Amino acid sequence: MRDYLLEIIKKPAPIGPDIDLSKYELGEPKIYSSLDIVEEFNNITSKLGIEDTSKFSYIQVNENAMYEALRSVLGGYGVKVVPLKKALEEFTYAKDLIWKLVSPETDKYTAATYLYGGELGYFIYVPPHTKVPIPIYSCLAITSNKKVQFAHNVVYVDEGSEAQVITGCLVPHGVKEGLHIGISEFYVGGNAKLTFAMIHSWAEGVHVRPRTTVNVAPGGEYVSYYVIYSPVASLQTFPTTILGSNSKTSSTSVVAGSGSGVYDVGSRVLLSGDDSSTEIISKVVATDSSEIYARSDIIAESVGRGHVECLGLLLSPNSKISSIPSITSKKPGAILSHEAAIGVIAEEELEYLMSKGFREDEAKSVLVRGFIDVDLRGLPPAIKYEIEKILDTIARSVVGI
Repeated sequence: MRDYLLEIIKKPAPIGPDIDLSKYELGEPKIYSSLDIVEEFNNITSKLGIEDTSKFSYIQVNENAMYEALRSVLGGYGVKVVPLKKALEEFTYAKDLIWKLVSPETDKYTAATYLYGGELGYFIYVPPHTKVPIPIYSCLAITSNKKVQFAHNVVYVDEGSEAQVITGCLVPHGVKEGLHIGISEFYVGGNAKLTFAMIHSWAEGVHVRPRTTVNVAPGGEYVSYYVIYSPVASLQTFPTTILGSNSKTSSTSVVAGSGSGVYDVGSRVLLSGDDSSTEIISKVVATDSSEIYARSDIIAESVGRGHVECLGLLLSPNSKISSIPSITSKKPGAILSHEAAIGVIAEEELEYLMSKGFREDEAKSVLVRGFIDVDLRGLPPAIKYEIEKILDTIARSVVGI
């Protein structure tokens, strides 16, 4: 197995710019059980602009994982939030969950994580028939140049339960190069619901390679929000969700491309059970010389419903947006549809707002903000507020305000 994976590491992945893994430094994974014992950690989070670390249940800085915050509160509901490496030592069932949805053989990035990642990342388990009243926050950061950060995340929301998981990934000012590889395996039990929000804020020299698969049991629901609002060297992610009977998923992504970054973002859904349904929505805005590839793929293996909506706004003559929707039906009776459109800011709308007293840049910002507006139902008010602020920031920054 090891020799085979070493061969896979040498081969380019099928999608996205190829990354030379040998350029990046590997660290030794370390786990701290209390945030308070690591003064350096508090200094780092302060530089990252995180004022209150108490709301995070798991934080990973480079290859150092820290957990403890909110542990007592979540423990009252039977919720477990620990580094995956520790979960594998403490919980026998954790071993049955890893590398089942994402294979180490998928590509060079999954192979490298299996061989060198040390099973660092978060493990979240919500017991049956438990509605977690507070979001479970995690944060992953790269704070040193030319570091590769591996994260293998496993979430299991058991039967009849409900949880919201919010993950932020970022780098502080001064980090010029880095590589983040995140493997995520999410299990949503029967009649359970998982709402997951991922917010990315990287830097121009950072490459990002998430690899995600979600399995939704009959009657379950998975709701996903993804936002990236920073420059990046390249991002390539194409998560897969597998739906059982009477289950559903919705995926919403907002991509603001800038600099010379390559953003390759998509979603694939397999309608594996009867009466399953999905909706994939993406809003992308391209500025500078960025390239954005918005992919979507729905495969109906049973009688279900699926819809894709991809809208792009091109704000620079040097940028590019490619919408790549795909729908495939293998079952008579399945209903699938897609809608894709790429355009520019309408002159008449711009002139109308300027006639009302807006400066040109202000009017453009208003129109961009309306374009990237998304339905945030299902998110807790605090997270909804944060994402709304980020969308406001995107609308201002892409027009230079």
